[in-house]
Formats: sequence, C-alpha cells, structure tokens
Amino acid sequence: MKTLLKRTASKFVFLALAASLVAGCSITKKHEKEAQIKADKAGLSAVEKSRFDGTFIAPGAQFSQYKKLFVEQLNLSEVKIRKPSSTSLIDDTPWELNDADRRYYQERYTEALMNNLIADGTYATAMQAGPDVLTVSAKVVEIAPLGSKDDLKGRPTHVKVYSEGMGTMTLEISLYDSVSGKPLAIITDQRDLGRMWEENNRVTNNVQVRLAFNQWLSNLRKELDKASGR
Repeated sequence: MKTLLKRTASKFVFLALAASLVAGCSITKKHEKEAQIKADKAGLSAVEKSRFDGTFIAPGAQFSQYKKLFVEQLNLSEVKIRKPSSTSLIDDTPWELNDADRRYYQERYTEALMNNLIADGTYATAMQAGPDVLTVSAKVVEIAPLGSKDDLKGRPTHVKVYSEGMGTMTLEISLYDSVSGKPLAIITDQRDLGRMWEENNRVTNNVQVRLAFNQWLSNLRKELDKASGR
C-alpha cells in the first residue's frame, strides 16, 4: 500500500513538473510575438540559445563577409510608454521622452555600439552601401517605468521616489545587407533597468539606460562573432 502511494505521489509530482515546463515554454512576451511575425514575413529562422529574448536570422546568411557597419540613428519615434501601475503622487502626468532624453538615449546607444563593435577594429564604420557593409538599425519599442518621471511635470521637487529598479526597456535591432536591403536578422530583447531598491531619479535612471545599451551591444557583438565563425 505504501509503495502504491509513493508511486502515485511520484506520478503527480512528475505531471506537475511537466505541466509547469509546458506552461513556461508557452509563455511568449508581446515583443517576441511581434518580432516572430516580422521574421516569418522576411523568411528568417529562430536561433536557439540566443543571448536575447528572440533572435531570427536568414538561413545561409554569410555574416563573415561584412567588415563595415552602416549605423542608423536609434529610432525613438514610436516608443510606447507603459504607464506605472501605481503612483503615490498627486500630480500624475504622462511619462514622456523630451528632446534631451532622446539625445541621451541616442548618444548612449551610439557609444555602446562603438565600444563593443568598432573600438577593437573588428568592424569599421561606413558612410555608404557596399558589398562588405552591414546596415544596423535599432529602435526602442517600449519603456515601462516604475515611477513618475523625475522632472517638474512628473513630480513635485520635494518628493523622493524609491523603487526596485527603474522599470524595463525593450529594444529591437534589425540587420540588413546594405546593397540589397535584404533583412538578415531581427533581434528583440527586454531588460530590467536595475533590480535593486534605490532612489528613482533622473541620475539613477540614466545610469541604468547606459548599462542596458552596453549589455545589448555587447551581446550583439557576441552573436555576430558566433554567426561569423569568430
């Protein structure tokens, strides 16, 4: 009887673990689904064991032929700002990117790309298309802050806000052959902007944005190295 109970209990545990694994595998975030749709239309295939939430590459793409990068400015024209779920502030105004914010994001993205892909001489920058030139296009898809924005509109000057990280940011990177315009890769990823409890202000937010871009471009370099056989 005891043996039967043990076997039955074991079966229940196994089934529970199997169900949790299936449920875990079936969960796909919105940005992953959207990238998958784009990838399917472009004939790209998913890459397993990627450093990103989703990486899709054109079958047979020869990344080793590209020695230069044509880098487009970071696209911030269609950023979705997900409103904080709760706020303790009286003056709850929309969290918006202003011109200074856009410049900062674009500068940190370019800085991270230069440091991770150009500085050591692996790639050079290009000003026009060519057979050895890879076009790099990136856009911020979504920003999900954990507090109201630290400016005169977003919160009173005397209020301090603390949060576990600054929220999340989602980036999409597309790689194209510069001559044909053929899509070679679509990459999507969402990162936590910090995970520690700390004061949520402009300074800490900017630090986390810089770290996020650096990690994304560092991972892009690793993925390109792998795809190029380096």
